[in-house]
Amino acid sequence: MPSKQHLAALAVTAGRDMVRTAEKHGIHSAAARQAAAVADRAARAAEAAGCTAADYAHARRTH
Repeated sequence: MPSKQHLAALAVTAGRDMVRTAEKHGIHSAAARQAAAVADRAARAAEAAGCTAADYAHARRTH
């Protein structure tokens, strides 16, 4: 099972990818919707694992 830190990093990375995809393809594009779904799954997994604000802050600094 992935660690909280790993899940926080995945959530941060997926969120950044979602923003880049929306900027590139448009917010209503199929690619942006898919990226949003991935980011949502990553965020939900991190939340379920008990990630804290500190976990996300560390992930933003290191990834």
